[in-house]
Amino acid sequence: MEKTEVINSLFPIQTGLHVFLALLSILIFGMQFIRYRKKYYLVLAIAFPCTLLPYIAQDNITLFYGVGVFEFIALFLAFILSLTVDKDKKSKNSETQEEIKRANEQEEI
Repeated sequence: MEKTEVINSLFPIQTGLHVFLALLSILIFGMQFIRYRKKYYLVLAIAFPCTLLPYIAQDNITLFYGVGVFEFIALFLAFILSLTVDKDKKSKNSETQEEIKRANEQEEI
């Protein structure tokens, strides 16, 4: 069995569609990172296109498994970032908004 057949059987979608979805993920998660400044969007914008690396060196099975390990770590990191670092930003924003409301109320009095 050729290496091309192995990759085609492990990625059940066509190569062109895979490239399109990877580019779309860069665009969407990149825009979300610019818009919200949350780090997990940046991690996802980098992680998803890395699934294209096995197409570059189809004979290298180590690269294939390395990309799998990297994807697992990147998704886990994005999950942890969404629960910790980016959650702190929400609480700081809500505290800032509460301070603004208090200042406005005091000005009205």
